[in-house]
Amino acid sequence: MQNPGICAITASMTDGTGLSGFAARLPNRFFDVGIAEGHAVAMAAGMASCGATPVFAVYSSFLQRSFDMLLHDTAICKQHVVLAVDRAGLVPGDGETHQGLFDVAFLSSIPGMTIFSPACFEELRDTLRFAVEKVDGPVAVRYPRGGEGEYRDGGFEKVKLLRDGKDITLVTYGVSVNTALNAVEILARDGISVEIIKLNCIHPIDMELVIKSVEKTGKMLVLEESAERGSVGEKISAELALIEKTPKKIILKNTGDSFAPCGGIDELRKYYGIDTESICDVIKKGLSA
Repeated sequence: MQNPGICAITASMTDGTGLSGFAARLPNRFFDVGIAEGHAVAMAAGMASCGATPVFAVYSSFLQRSFDMLLHDTAICKQHVVLAVDRAGLVPGDGETHQGLFDVAFLSSIPGMTIFSPACFEELRDTLRFAVEKVDGPVAVRYPRGGEGEYRDGGFEKVKLLRDGKDITLVTYGVSVNTALNAVEILARDGISVEIIKLNCIHPIDMELVIKSVEKTGKMLVLEESAERGSVGEKISAELALIEKTPKKIILKNTGDSFAPCGGIDELRKYYGIDTESICDVIKKGLSA
């Protein structure tokens, strides 16, 4: 509100993306382009080129329609367009077409793009402010539908050592942090010590803490609500291989190479084996192998 250059854009999803309050208070800085996500991105790039700071609030699955404009109008021209990517990750109650599982892959393929994935409401607020005020070029802040878990820390850190451990490194981001924390508490009762590396910036990834951790533990699990191809886990594994730091064991837990069916969030996480119980089981198996 304090920055008169900040504008909000939606593609016929004012209520769905939480922009009703902004639209009512600042109607001259609010733009609904209708069901035209590609136009929204192109318009945002044009606004940025004139000195505005446009924030386009859009569902992850609908942002897919804007890929050409993200490349040509935004990234090539290095425009500071902020993407507020709603419904990122698994979406309860929706079918195959509305799951936010592909934005990590397609956004990270765009040169100059920065991607954040905060884990709770307070961190989302701090990260969005950072994206608006401190980042140059295109930037995406992705967040899920629904509430938050037990993790409630605010502030802004690109990467954070969340728990110290010695048996295996667990790298995760977004609301999957809650699954990781729950699993680590359960595993500790069986004497299994898990180190958690929490990412907020998932592209580009600051690898320093990850490298130190896998050098110590020798094993790594990457947990995420994202399609397997182009996932954070694949990127981290490739980075470690390039510098010859590949751990003895790598486990990637994600939504695989498939379209997610309709279901509740707990049901979908169980289906893909990324719920707390499944993560405990896969870690136990990984350590005993």
